[in-house]
Formats: sequence, structure tokens, C-alpha cells
Amino acid sequence: MKKLLLCTAIAASLSLSGCGGGGEDLVEVQAQTPVDKPFARIVFNPPSTFPLPNDAAMLPATSLFDFTIESENQTDFDGSNPLDAVGALDGWSTQYPMTIDVDLPANVTLPLASLQAPNAIHIYEATQALEGTSAACQAIASQVAAPGVPCEIGERLTLNQDYAVTLSDSDTIAIIPLRPLKPGQGYMLVVTEDLLDSDGRPVLGSTTWELARQDINSLPLSSADQLQLQGLVNLLVNGSSGAGIPIEQTSYAAYISTGSAGTVTATVKQLQVGPFAQALGTLLAQGVDLPTAQATAAQYLPVVAVGDSPRGDSAYDVLGPTLLGADTFAQFEALGLNCDTMRAILTGDPLNPLYPTVASAYGSLAPFCAATLKTGQVNLPYYSNPENPLGDWWRSACTSGAAVSAIEGSAPGTVASLIANGAVGPNNELCQAASGGQLYDLNLAAIGITDRRHLTKFAPVPVAQGSNPDGTETIEVQVTIPDEELINFLATINPDEIAPVSKPEAGWPVVVIQHGITSKKEDVLAAAGTLALAGFATVAIDHPLHGSRGFEIDGQTVNASNGFGGSSTDYLNLGSLLSARDNLRQSIVDTMGLRLGLNAWVDTTGEADIDPTNVHFMGQSLGSITGIGTVATANTPMSGDLAAFNSMFEFKTAGLSVPGGGIAQFLIESAGFGPLVSASVLAGGSESFQVALGTYAQTNGVPVSQALIPAYLQYVGERTAAQAAADAAIIGQFAFAAQTVIEGGDPNNYAARLAATTPVLLHEVVGDGSEGSSDQVIPNTTSLPTSGTEALIRFLGLPSISSSVVAETPQSGAVRFVAGEHGSLFNPTSSVAATTEMQLQMATFFATQGTAIVVRDESVVAN
Repeated sequence: MKKLLLCTAIAASLSLSGCGGGGEDLVEVQAQTPVDKPFARIVFNPPSTFPLPNDAAMLPATSLFDFTIESENQTDFDGSNPLDAVGALDGWSTQYPMTIDVDLPANVTLPLASLQAPNAIHIYEATQALEGTSAACQAIASQVAAPGVPCEIGERLTLNQDYAVTLSDSDTIAIIPLRPLKPGQGYMLVVTEDLLDSDGRPVLGSTTWELARQDINSLPLSSADQLQLQGLVNLLVNGSSGAGIPIEQTSYAAYISTGSAGTVTATVKQLQVGPFAQALGTLLAQGVDLPTAQATAAQYLPVVAVGDSPRGDSAYDVLGPTLLGADTFAQFEALGLNCDTMRAILTGDPLNPLYPTVASAYGSLAPFCAATLKTGQVNLPYYSNPENPLGDWWRSACTSGAAVSAIEGSAPGTVASLIANGAVGPNNELCQAASGGQLYDLNLAAIGITDRRHLTKFAPVPVAQGSNPDGTETIEVQVTIPDEELINFLATINPDEIAPVSKPEAGWPVVVIQHGITSKKEDVLAAAGTLALAGFATVAIDHPLHGSRGFEIDGQTVNASNGFGGSSTDYLNLGSLLSARDNLRQSIVDTMGLRLGLNAWVDTTGEADIDPTNVHFMGQSLGSITGIGTVATANTPMSGDLAAFNSMFEFKTAGLSVPGGGIAQFLIESAGFGPLVSASVLAGGSESFQVALGTYAQTNGVPVSQALIPAYLQYVGERTAAQAAADAAIIGQFAFAAQTVIEGGDPNNYAARLAATTPVLLHEVVGDGSEGSSDQVIPNTTSLPTSGTEALIRFLGLPSISSSVVAETPQSGAVRFVAGEHGSLFNPTSSVAATTEMQLQMATFFATQGTAIVVRDESVVAN
């Protein structure tokens, strides 16, 4: 499909008899337009200049139409270019501001009050013809095979409730979502002449817009290109007129599709359980009894095989150097002091010279001794490229359904011909099974088309690329189990704080824990003691590209965990935004796969008996960010034949420590990550900073990589106002692209589903009001209303909790801490009291199935 070919279809749908000739020429009319009294006009001059977002950018630039945004370099796609990366998406950001530039005459401004006029700027939910199922939509689609053509106008969004309007600079209108738009939804943005300038005159459409807005039947423009534009604009203003906006009052309109965030992760969920469901159904149809059928079909689940840990018998053996300090722990080991010998000395050898040492230390160490340590493994599909994790991203296993439809529409029978001639790939069976026969793995190169295999709502099945033959990676699983005998002993010596436990008949309930950025699964053992005392087993894996899941590639370490020789940006990949998005998605589906694997638990020790029907989630920082996507997707019911397997994914509750949404903006404004992000972006796009960076590195005799942050901090203090403005524009452009790309992993897009399905306890560190006391990694608030922790709390609908709340039914809430820091859930260095309160709150929340949020120490909690 080529752009010019759309002219015929558009003309046909509007009853225009011809495409070209006999009409007004756009260039001539523009040249003749009077300029003695210039109006303020919206900048609109396609194809070179028009506001974004806009689905006009989805008009295909190549022979492939796959419903993705067309970046400038689709023929030579470069995923490392942020603006190219946007071209892999099936829609725009759900939450980043939209902007409209205005050409202002001299001494004319845009009053803020005018932007607030009730009918100046409208947004409606809408449906486009290529996606609509109604007769009206199908009629338009049969004539206009173009994206972004509205056929139905839905509910109007509310100004200052759903979105705000302001100026980002003197001549740029910013339309700012106050809550995320719906993923995978179409919207109509309409600007009317109720928008007035400082002279009280209407802000008009550009001359190009006004000419293209004319009725194509009575006043057609002259050239094919101009008629195509006129046809599209006519369809847009006709669509807005359906909402009661007069065509002649419409100074700008655009159809905007949001990206289908969550569609791919939901598809992976179905892929995870589908083989088990199919095998179970087959066995039951053969007359096999249910227990036998379930046991046999379990081989199609991600089996979690658990054995003894080579790292020690308990969490203490791993955390001892952290808990005691490396030197003291070494002394303890030299003296033979471990969990067993300390208990023996404490209970039966009071004359032992080590007794005072043991007596003073054992109380704080014993909970970690009570968390028996096991190690397991699970094979999970890895959808990123293990040979190029920093520069590649998830790919579709299937040819886009949109592309197939477009190809068949222009050349019926092409798909059948390709299949008959063997032009199908190895994933064709998967594509057919996963889509009910709608998708194929076709070799489009056989008909001269480059298939980019971007993942979209029309191609949501990713191809597994892991190093195992089946595309999986073998992942180490960390397990802790309550030591029932030890816990009950501790309850006898400290009954005020520790209660006896008894393993339930169904097995120990489970908390799946996910660590934060630059951390590793071993660090979450810091909460294993508290959870063991509360009667919970814990299960944890590393995030992709963290800890045991890093890679060594050609001598380069790819690992985001501290101390492993890599970089935090190996995961939050600023150089490949698509890779960053898919690291987030990999985290989401890995934890979901681990949850499913608890139903295929193989305990070779006889000591790790768990209850796979009573599972909770705990996350910290990045673990909470991706955990929102995990739990929301896991707890969103499947329908049809898979509905019977919903409980296999279920998380009863979720405990989220210091998460945030609107990832791109909060990273830029983060005290911890912001300088690294801004410096990295400017190093690639700001000539003035490039000079400063090179100068700093040479002057101080350090590599550029080491000079990056100190050079940036020095540069920021010295740059001119003009340089600062130019830098802000570069960073703003990056933020727009980054947020648009990573929407598929952003927790804001999963918040509504999480709130609808799961009791949530969220912790935020707000500090005591002193400088630097609030969260310094994920800012609680940012310059955008959709970014930060507070925004996420609002989207989750969480009430503020400052004292204990106990109810008969599950509840949710946000507790704000005045003590502690970002990492306090697992690290008590900043405040032992805050860490203790955080862990106990979550343990109680889990133990009561979300019915109780108990605040024990109100001194660390905001009123």
C-alpha cells in the first residue's frame, strides 16, 4: 500500500469523481492569502510539519502496512534511535503530553484563560474505520484503507478531570493527561475557534488546513497529494461534526491511537498455560481421572524443581556478612558460631565464654536462621536475544494480522499462495494455535516485502529466543521455608513478639518477592526472616540481566546488579528503548511464569511443602514497578476455555514498596538516576555538552564513561540560558519517545486492572520534611501529573493509612513513611524502625488475606 493510492479510496468514499485536475491549487491559494491582518494559526503543513501524536503518521512509508507508526527510517530501521523506536509501536503514549505549535503574529500571545474555554479543545473516545465492526465503520473501511479515519465518536473526556491544557512555552499548547488514557483506544482531538488569542480573535487552522477542510466534492484541490490530504481532513472534520462541532469552526483535528500496553503480556499468559490446558483437556476426554490427568499434564507447566542450597542452610548463611559485618561474621565462623551452635550455647551452656556474645546477637539473627534456604530452577521462555541483550528486542513470531489483511485486500489469494509454495516459517503452527487460525508465520520476502515483525495488537505473539533448544532460559530460584521447630522455640523465649506456627495441611503459604534495580534476589532474604516468623515460604528469582541472569558476551559483562561488573543501564537501556521496554515486559512475564510454576512444584528435599493456592506478592522499587504488571495480568481473568485455569495464576494480595509510574519522567527527575539519564541523552545530542564532556575527560585524565556525570554536573552549573533551553528540548524529545516506547511495561497502564482485582498495600517514603529525606530514587511527584509515586497511588485509588485499619473484607491502602529511604524494605541502615514496620505491615497484610493493615509504630508513619 502506498500513500498516493489512498487518494482513490478516499475520493470514492466521499463521492468525488476524480483525483487531480480542475480544482484549486494549494500552493497558489496559499500565495494569494492576504497577510495584512495575520491571525494566530495552528502549525499544520503535512507531510513535513504537523502536531504529534497523530495517526496520520501511521500511513505506510513502505510496502508493508502493519498498523505501526511510520518513523522516518522505516526502510533502514535503527532501534537505537529513539524516534525510530517509536516506529515499532501500534500507538502513542497513554500519558505523555500532546503538543500543538501555534504560529503567533508579533505582540500576540495565547492567554491561559482561553485554553480553559469549555469548547476550545475537545477529546473524545473514538473508533477508526479499520478497527470498527459496525456497519458504518465497515462501509468506510471498504472504501478507505487508511489508518486514523474515524467512523464513530464516543464519550467526551472532561477538561481538568481527564486532561489539562496549558502552555509548554509561549507558542506551544500542551494537552496533559491527568490519568492514563485507555491502552489500545482511539481518541479524537479537536481544536475549535473558541480558542482565542490575546486580541480576542480565534486561533485558526493553518492555510493548508482551511483549504483541506473545504468540501472535497464542491471545492476539490488540484493535485493527487493535495486531494489525499483534503480527503483525510474531510473525514476528520466530518467525524468531529458528529460530536456537534461545526466543520467551519474546527481549526485542527486528529485521530490518535494509544499503544496497546498489556496486550502482549496477556498473550504470553495464555501461552504459558495453553499447553497444559490442551493436554489436560485431551486426557480428560480420554477418560483419565482428574488427579491423574493433572499430574500428567503438569509436565507442560514451568516445573520448579527444588533441592538443597549450596549456599547454606538458612538465610543467615547468606546474609551473615551483611547482618554482622564481614569481619565479625568471619570471627563468628572462626569460632564455630552458626545458627545451630548459637542456639545450643544459648539454651544449654550459660558458662560458655561466648555466651554473652551469643546472647546479645542471637535475638536479631534468629529470624534469619528460621528461614530455611533451598535452591531450585525453572525454565521460562526468554523473548529477548541472549546474544544481543543490549541492542535487540522482542520480535513477533507471526506476520502482522494487519499486514495480512492489507495484502489480501490488494491481492486476494496471496496468503494461500505463500503457504502452497512453502513460504512459511517455523512458528506457523504456534501462530495458528495462538490466534485461532488468524495469524501466520509468512515469509513476505518471497513477495518482495520486508517484514519488520514488530509486536502489536495485530501481532501479539512473541518468539522465544532463549539459549535452550525450546527458547527458554534456565533460571535459578531462591526458596525459603519456615523452620517450624525453631520458630516455636523462639516463641517460647519471646512470646510477646513471636507466635508459634504450624505448617498448614495444604503446605506453607507463599510470598513471591521481586527485588529492585541494581539489586539481586539474595537481597530479598532480608525480609525472609520476618515472613518465616509469620508462617510464609518465599520464592524469588533475579530480574533479567541481574545477578545470576547476566551475560558475558565477547568479554563484556551485561549485568545491572551492583558488584557484577555491568551497569544499571544494561536493564534500563537508554541506548535501546525497545530493549528497555522488553526488559520490563520480561520481568513481568517471568514472575508470572514463576507463579504458574508453583503449581508444578517438585520438592526433592521433603522439606519444602508449599500451598500453590495461597500466594502473595512483595516487590521493592523495580520489583514493585514490574510486579504491578505481573499481578494485574495474572489476576485479570481469562475467558473461554482458559477460564478454568485462572486460579493457577492468582495472587491473593500485593505488597508494593516505593513504586512509581510514568517511568521516563521520573527517571529524568530522579535525584539518583536523573543526572545519568540527562547526561547520557545530551552526550548523544547536545554539541555544547559533547565539547564539555570531552574537555572534562581530557583535563582530568579519565575515560569519557567515567567523566559523564561529573562533567554533566559541572556543565549544568556553567551553561548559558540558550544552551539550557536547547538541552531541555533535546531531553523533552527523548522523554516523549521514551515514554511512548516503554508504555508496554509502565505500571500506570496496569493500575486500573490491579485495583479491580487485588488488595494492595503500598509504601511510600515521604521523609520528615528535611532536604533529601523523601525518596531520592523514584520521586514521589514530578512536573507531570502522571509520573511518580503519588500519581500511581491516585491511579490505584488507594486511601491514605496512618493508623491500623482492620476490616471483614480485603482492603487496600497507602502508608507514607516519614523515616527510612528508598531501599528500607530490605535495608535497615537508614532506619531500623522503618524497616521493621514495613516488613511487619506486609507480613500481617498477607497473613490476613488483605483484611488488616496494622500500624505498630506510628512514629515512622505520616499522619
